[in-house]
Amino acid sequence: MPAFELSPDQISEMATAIRRGMEVYVNKEHGRLLIADDPERNVRADPEVFEIIMQTVATDPDSYFHLEKLDAQRGIDIMKDFTNRIRNQELWQTLTYALKRPKPFRTFKEDLRKYPKAYDKWREFRQKQYEKYVRTEIAKLDESPES
Repeated sequence: MPAFELSPDQISEMATAIRRGMEVYVNKEHGRLLIADDPERNVRADPEVFEIIMQTVATDPDSYFHLEKLDAQRGIDIMKDFTNRIRNQELWQTLTYALKRPKPFRTFKEDLRKYPKAYDKWREFRQKQYEKYVRTEIAKLDESPES
C-alpha cells in the first residue's frame, strides 16, 4: 500500500494534467505531486519550472511514479463509450461518423460543441474517465514489489 492517500482534488488535478498532455509524477513515499508542462509542446509553459521538475525527478527517479499519458486508442475508446450512451439519434450518428473520419479527436469535439448540453456532459464524462485512469494507475503502486 502506498504510504500516502491522494485527495479527490489531487486526483482531479492529475486527471486534468494528463488530459492536457502534461508530465505528472507522484512521490511514492508521501504523494507529493510534480506536474510539468513541456515547453516544447506548449509555448505558454514555463521552461524553468519544467527543468526544475525534471531535475528533481532525475536526482532520485526510483522515488517517483510517472503517470503515463493515455494512448490515442484509449482516448478514442472513451469517446466511443460516451457516444454509445447518447440517446439522441442525430447526435449519435454525428459522433459515430466523427470517430471514423480523419482527426477523430478534433472532429468529435467540433461536432459535439454544436450540442452544448451534450458537450457539458461529455466534459464531465471524460473527466471521470481520466480520474478512473489515475486511480487505476496509482493502485498499481500497491502491486509493485518496492511498496
